Amino acid sequence: MVFTVLGAVAELERNLIVERVRAGLRNARAKGRRLGRPTKKFDHAQIAVMRSSGASWRSISRKLGVSVGTVFTAARRVNQGVSTK
Repeated sequence: MVFTVLGAVAELERNLIVERVRAGLRNARAKGRRLGRPTKKFDHAQIAVMRSSGASWRSISRKLGVSVGTVFTAARRVNQGVSTK
């Protein structure tokens, strides 16, 4: 019986935490705050120049200070003509 009561209290507490977090996120969005990880700023056109000169994806990512996946995604967007921020 004790474990059942403790389990119910723990579940109630977890639900309260979830509600508070969601309310906080809604409040932040309503105030216009940007949520999530900040975007890295780098020159997207420089990727194409470096790549055409024969640089590897890894060396480009090291020089720009971003991950290889970020460089690859940015290069794909530049090649497709998608505007970058």
